[in-house]
Amino acid sequence: MQELLFGTWGPHIVGFSRQIVAYSLQYPWRVFAAVLVVMLLMDLMFGRRSSGTGDSLGLDLGGGDGDGDGGGD
Repeated sequence: MQELLFGTWGPHIVGFSRQIVAYSLQYPWRVFAAVLVVMLLMDLMFGRRSSGTGDSLGLDLGGGDGDGDGGGD
């Protein structure tokens, strides 16, 4: 059954997955950071745009309708 699923690539896939597990056990923070970077890049590239603000993360970064000085007249 395994040969039907993976063909001759089965041992290579298993060996590569073992390397990934060993690396993640040795450097857990690097793996965590890499996953976060990939998630952010995927959100920036493929995320749905919210209502016209150009913000794909769902954060309220302001409407851009103020003059930016923060003070009154």
